[in-house]
Amino acid sequence: MDAERLAPMVGIVGALLLAIAVAIPAVTIEGGDGQVAAYYAAGPVGISFVGMLALLETIVFLSGRQERTDPATAAGLAFVLSLSMLGIAALWSFSIDPTLLFSFDQQYSWLTYHRWSVVAAAFVTFVGGAWYASDVL
Repeated sequence: MDAERLAPMVGIVGALLLAIAVAIPAVTIEGGDGQVAAYYAAGPVGISFVGMLALLETIVFLSGRQERTDPATAAGLAFVLSLSMLGIAALWSFSIDPTLLFSFDQQYSWLTYHRWSVVAAAFVTFVGGAWYASDVL
């Protein structure tokens, strides 16, 4: 498999993992009296926007990989989107108030590690976007 097809596949996998990682608390945590909404809105930007960008990023990678869009345009857009998502995810993860983070019930203790999984998935997406851009451009 050549690098011009493998790089966007890495980006697609990373973007889908990122979208899933962002959505997991909203789907699995019950009740909370707005705690989940506060968790998603934590920091200066919040994380919900990254989930939407991850889905858009999947479309960008697919359109470039299938040559439905100019590969150079798709690679440039994929790089910029993945860099933005990584920056927002890192900013969000470092700015979550620990009081909010540890205010969830004991059964949701996995949430303390959730923010790092979001950053890791954003990093995988960034690696795919950077690799794709370096191969195409």
